[in-house]
Amino acid sequence: MQIRSFKGSTGLVLLTLFTLSCALFSPPPMEPVPITPIASATPAVNAEEPAAAPQPSSARLPNGVVTEQNGTVTLFDLAGYTIIQNQPPHVNAEKIHIAGSVPNGGTNLPLVYYSFEQNNSILFYNYGQTTTLKSAPYFAGLVGADGHSVIAYTTAEFADDALISNLFVGSTDTLPTAEAALNDVDPQGWALAALAIDMQGDLPAGVWYAKQPWGIGGDIVYQPRRTLAYLDLRTGTAYQYLGVDANPSALSVDRKWVAYTNDTSVEAGGGAMSIRNLDTGENISFPLVDAVDQRGAGEATFSPNNQSLAWMEANGWQMSETPNFHSLVRVGNLNGNVIAQFADTAFLSVSGLTTIQRVEPVGWFDDNTLIVMARGEYWDDSVLIAIDLPSQSMRLLARGVFVGFTYP
Repeated sequence: MQIRSFKGSTGLVLLTLFTLSCALFSPPPMEPVPITPIASATPAVNAEEPAAAPQPSSARLPNGVVTEQNGTVTLFDLAGYTIIQNQPPHVNAEKIHIAGSVPNGGTNLPLVYYSFEQNNSILFYNYGQTTTLKSAPYFAGLVGADGHSVIAYTTAEFADDALISNLFVGSTDTLPTAEAALNDVDPQGWALAALAIDMQGDLPAGVWYAKQPWGIGGDIVYQPRRTLAYLDLRTGTAYQYLGVDANPSALSVDRKWVAYTNDTSVEAGGGAMSIRNLDTGENISFPLVDAVDQRGAGEATFSPNNQSLAWMEANGWQMSETPNFHSLVRVGNLNGNVIAQFADTAFLSVSGLTTIQRVEPVGWFDDNTLIVMARGEYWDDSVLIAIDLPSQSMRLLARGVFVGFTYP
């Protein structure tokens, strides 16, 4: 694997990183491994340890949730009332970031999103007007910083028997002129995948990223990924935290924990859900529920203040001649105990759907309120359901595919 990191305003500085053996990364290292550049015109600062991003003492709680359905983007408050509805051109729920805070009572929902139909571009929708931020041919995915207009997006293109992948980071102000922060050349066809952004004030401080196979298909339950690394944007140094056998699923808000599985196969699904303390190296695993045609675990999400972890488990096949796929949502505490679980059939009556194909946790309102997305007969026929964990009661929250949360 070759990784090239670019930094500096006077030009792109090539940092070619040496190849490390798979044995070094499997099992995941107890300490982050600096991916040391061979040559750099601008030596990294404090390269022995990752520069620490500010860690919040408590998580910022959302004040609303956003969905997309049939091209309409809707903001719901925590009680499920519609607050804002917009129809940006050619919008897709999986490629949207809510580009800033939305105060209580606000009437504007700023969005950054990618559109294939709009000349393969990243667009900014604000106060009903759409502007093009950047042309993004070979777009491969994006992630945003909660409550900020900052996104990280990746591109992937096959050339000379290898996959060329780039990672860009910027805000609505800086993205039009942003150059690649990271470049990767992978002969096995694994592309960069941005997972999360660390902020220092209003500026991006670092990007957590993994690798994902490009151009695959099949009966896939969870996005296959491998490795977990962190690019410190202030020093240009990258650090590896998990190895090629690990599929990262979620990071806690304070970045002290990562949820992952130990199976990166495409169709077979993931292994058991595990969590790892990135400070101490402590690992905890939650054994899978016994099931025929086990498809493993994935789609994890940590509660705001690290009290609980929710994830999805699945069994059966979605694309077989007679589909037998089922999923369930499980919740555990960070001591390794499962404290609740909900089969897909448990959501049917409250969902208002005629059938449920899949249920997965998508986030939290607070440490006691978990939000689950249930998908109906068609993939876009989705609803959000809120679970009060102390009482294990459910209520229908919103209709549409989950986009993200808003913050005051």
